[in-house]
Amino acid sequence: MRFNFEIDESLKRERNEKIEKLYTDPLVQQFLKKNDLNHDFFDKHFSYFQDWVENVKKCSGCQGIEFCVQTIPGKIKTIYLDDSGFLEERYQSCRRFKKFEDEIAHRKNYRLSHLSDNDYMIDLHKIEVSNESQEYLLAYMQLLKSLEQKKGIYLYGQPGVGKSYMMAGAANFFAKSKKRVSFIKVPLFIQDIKQSMYDNEYRQDMIGHLRFSEVLVLDDIGSEAITPWTRDEILFPILDYRMNHELKTYFTSNYTLEELEQHYCLRDKENGYVASLRLMERIKALSTPVSLLGKSRR
Repeated sequence: MRFNFEIDESLKRERNEKIEKLYTDPLVQQFLKKNDLNHDFFDKHFSYFQDWVENVKKCSGCQGIEFCVQTIPGKIKTIYLDDSGFLEERYQSCRRFKKFEDEIAHRKNYRLSHLSDNDYMIDLHKIEVSNESQEYLLAYMQLLKSLEQKKGIYLYGQPGVGKSYMMAGAANFFAKSKKRVSFIKVPLFIQDIKQSMYDNEYRQDMIGHLRFSEVLVLDDIGSEAITPWTRDEILFPILDYRMNHELKTYFTSNYTLEELEQHYCLRDKENGYVASLRLMERIKALSTPVSLLGKSRR
């Protein structure tokens, strides 16, 4: 019996020490003073305070959102008194995550997008170009000028030279300007359309996004699996509508315009040459060709 009593006393003492240690924590003291609360209130809500402090201290030494150790990344537990004086918990964005949310707030202005979270962070006007080649600078300046012009840019060059990165920056510029934007990787879009071939409503909905967006970026055009159907029933109606309604359209490609024309001919296919010319006429009407030379950055 005495042995059990000593254990009980030891556990009680250990708990009291833990309570007192937590009570003196700066976070707890700040909260109690701010809300004019006493030690009794703290004792009754010990577990709330304990969970809160442990959660907050997980963020000590934070190395960034991508390394967040919280259960809900970027969200931190807080406690507050409601109107009736009851202690409540809620989660709110931490300082770093708030900054991240502000930086990608324009994301809501995308109708359809294949951009990654990091892509939404690209600011066209903050791209570091001081160490870039003359060819890169010329392409960059052409893209900047196009922001205020009616026509978009057909940006072409070898894979990996930075075409998509630069164009993502342009798309973000328009989204931040409250324009309705779509940025799609053409091979992924065509693959998605093919897989939904028998879902006419879905297909028309996706095509509608590209037709009606105020600004459209068709990334990596020409790299998709080309068929007469994808060329004539998917791409052509989109570009034809945009040309007729003078909607801003940008392209990136690994092909020059001449090479792309041959690519879309689909030789030995009936009417391939004429169909390719019709498609290219729309691309040329919508954009100005700009080359981006250089070595792969991948």
